[in-house]
Amino acid sequence: MKCIVIIYNAAIEDRINEALGGMIEKFTLFEKVLGKGKNSQPHMGNSVWPTTNKLIFSVLNNENDIDIIKERLKKVKDEYINEGLKLLVFPVEELI
Repeated sequence: MKCIVIIYNAAIEDRINEALGGMIEKFTLFEKVLGKGKNSQPHMGNSVWPTTNKLIFSVLNNENDIDIIKERLKKVKDEYINEGLKLLVFPVEELI
């Protein structure tokens, strides 16, 4: 079991959803996530930096699905280099 966290510029949400193609059935979506990445402008949701991020949090059992998601999101990241997109994957020891 692994946890995935996908953080992305809200402006590319349609492309993210297209790339995921329904592979993540159970998730938590955080909207209006604020931050600054290495290659992107700040996303602060204010008058100076009006954009925001979104965050998808999910736990998956299938390693193969995680590999497919990684590949698909790498392609999106290559398309949108300056928009901000991160994928974090880490083990889940226990889920209650």
